[in-house]
Amino acid sequence: MTASPVVPEHDLLVVDSDEQLRSAAAAFLDEGRDAGDLMRASVPGWLVDELAPALPEVSFAAAEKAVWRREPDLIGSIRKAATECAPRRYRLLGLVTAPEGRAWDERRRCEAITNMAYDGQAVSILCLYDRRTAPDGALAAAAATHPYLRTLDGRQVNPGYRDPRAYLDGLDVPEEPVQRTSPVLAVDAAPSLPQLRHQLGAALRGRAGDRDVEEDFHLAVSEIAANAFRHGTPPVSARLWATPDRLVCTITDSGTSFRDATAGYQPAHGDDLSRGGMGLWLARKLCDHVDLVRGPGGLTVRLVTALR
Repeated sequence: MTASPVVPEHDLLVVDSDEQLRSAAAAFLDEGRDAGDLMRASVPGWLVDELAPALPEVSFAAAEKAVWRREPDLIGSIRKAATECAPRRYRLLGLVTAPEGRAWDERRRCEAITNMAYDGQAVSILCLYDRRTAPDGALAAAAATHPYLRTLDGRQVNPGYRDPRAYLDGLDVPEEPVQRTSPVLAVDAAPSLPQLRHQLGAALRGRAGDRDVEEDFHLAVSEIAANAFRHGTPPVSARLWATPDRLVCTITDSGTSFRDATAGYQPAHGDDLSRGGMGLWLARKLCDHVDLVRGPGGLTVRLVTALR
């Protein structure tokens, strides 16, 4: 007898009242308790206080105290937990929130990538969006990035769902206003990777206000520069901007063949890091935003880190 394939679930439920939020959360978690799932939930603190006493099986966290995690770290932690709890299903409930700034842009990417990140793993994710607080653009993105919709009456296929690659390919790249100003470093036709790394490191020195942040950003831009030299087409150029609240760097090569907007959210060769393929993944782990901008002149990778 052939075992049924393990299928991850990624569902959306939009609420517009506290009562709907309460009912949706309770129903999803009751379902998991009956199935014996390992469960985690991030919901408003008031709802944690209501639900936790009756659901000791659930690991609760208050959504308003959630720490923003970059997508590669989030994917890695969920994959690890799902592997460790197998053959039980790993059930996650979350009220989707985001800090100010570009965080909602990252959230829509995150939702699309979620549909590719857990193939073969018993993961059930229910994303709750509150119509009262989520921006209209976030709700539209959620409607395009969840294969299934839940209502208080059940679960159904989402007719508005879009293929993750097609969705990500169609996203506009948000503007970084600092790019309208003069960069602190401009390098055209870099002669070698070591020299470009050195120039970037020298230009970054002391500009982050925190040595760890500076070193992380330098490592990230160096990895992208290495990709440009190894896999791209010369010439390779770089621009660096630094303000009191932001680091922005672009690395450009003349290649036009790279097309995968889903790259870099997991190591290219899986868990075996000895095989390489980690440059873009490391950059996404180390920076707040990594944007791939394709044009007739080549590929530009833009890396952004907010200085907190």
